[in-house]
Amino acid sequence: MCTATYLPLGANDFILTHSRDEKAIRPAALPPRTVRVDGIDVTFPQDPQGKGTWIASGLRFGTRRTTVCLLNGAFTPHLPKPPYRHSRGLVPVHVFAYPTIESFITTYDFSNIEPLTLLIAEANRLIELRWTGNRLFMREKNPEQPYIWSSATLYSADIIRQREGWFWDWYRQNPTLSVDAIRRFHQVAGKGDAENGLRMNRQNFMLTVSLTSVVHHQEDVTMLYEDFTQSIGSQQTINPYYATA
Repeated sequence: MCTATYLPLGANDFILTHSRDEKAIRPAALPPRTVRVDGIDVTFPQDPQGKGTWIASGLRFGTRRTTVCLLNGAFTPHLPKPPYRHSRGLVPVHVFAYPTIESFITTYDFSNIEPLTLLIAEANRLIELRWTGNRLFMREKNPEQPYIWSSATLYSADIIRQREGWFWDWYRQNPTLSVDAIRRFHQVAGKGDAENGLRMNRQNFMLTVSLTSVVHHQEDVTMLYEDFTQSIGSQQTINPYYATA
């Protein structure tokens, strides 16, 4: 997991989109649903194997609409050293158990969790966390700037830079940003490069299995989900208390 983009839309609005790359043998994910996490309604698609997710969105303590996104790996490729305490896919959901982002960063126990990159987005705030397996790095990103991230476990530094180039070329050519436009970018960028394109396929062993976007627009948050392995698509409009398909 795999590729994420962030697009600011102005006036506290943004789109966070995630392409999930996984082994073809991994069980198909469950489409987005809303569950109660420490009194908070959190909406996310779920991996039935690890019981976690790669993207989750909810209203924390009735005040802050928050979206959390996960990518595997931190800065560089790492050698897995199982068994781990739990799946890193549980971390995005765990964020919602904390009253503030700061309390999560300072008190969450990352020990014996596989390296990861975590993006936490709210109105006027975007945070990047990278856990190397030994140390946590935190960066406040400019929420008024666009970004792309690629998983360090799947893409080399040179390929990551190439993908950043694709993103900036697309951004300059698309002055009017929309969820449809960025979702198309996630499906066609790098077309012809099956190994490293945003919708990748490495000999049907590792491939892009789904595309999820969370759109924050004023008081509404919408999650768009497409499962490429089963042709399942869904749209969830996330309210302070519930989500409806």
